[in-house]
Amino acid sequence: MKRCYLPRWLAALALLALIPAARATTVIAPDFDSMVGSSDYIVRAVVKSITSEWRDNPDQPGHRYIGSLVTLDVKEVIKGSPPSPLVLDLVGGRIGDIALTIDGAPKFTVGDENILFVQGNGRQIIPLVGMWHGYYPVRRDQRTGQDQVLRSNGKLLYNEQEVSLPESALSTAPARDPKAKPLNSADFAVRIRHSSKFRTREDLK
Repeated sequence: MKRCYLPRWLAALALLALIPAARATTVIAPDFDSMVGSSDYIVRAVVKSITSEWRDNPDQPGHRYIGSLVTLDVKEVIKGSPPSPLVLDLVGGRIGDIALTIDGAPKFTVGDENILFVQGNGRQIIPLVGMWHGYYPVRRDQRTGQDQVLRSNGKLLYNEQEVSLPESALSTAPARDPKAKPLNSADFAVRIRHSSKFRTREDLK
């Protein structure tokens, strides 16, 4: 299978060439309150389907790129008023043996449950705050049956401030407190709603 990768620094620049009147995607790690405040909406959702398609580049006639539509089954709206159905429109995907992969972009899989901080849907290469920083898989602990929130690197999220850690960094919570427990989806939702930047745009009108 042929793969075409866009590095993180180039992805933000490429957005302007691929999508007219678009806003560049930041990859600077946001702090928790900023991430909540800049989200158009925050949802806990299961990936229902993924459809990849060739798209024409209006700025470069004759050039095409792969884009994908990720349809979500929303289980909980944590912030904002997302459309129904909620379909993320992003750059990248696979068609046959050709794949366009954005370096650092989350990998959506049908059936996976995630907490998503959505921003600029249809206007950004990856419509999440800070790309991978706005993506939190929810998985079941096979031993306890409880759900657990993970960071995009697959490591457990122990507190909301860890959202600003570099992708490769590990939590220091277990070392500081051996009894520390990772956040579950309900805990994380409560922390989001208690953020000082939680107010929605409707609240500000």
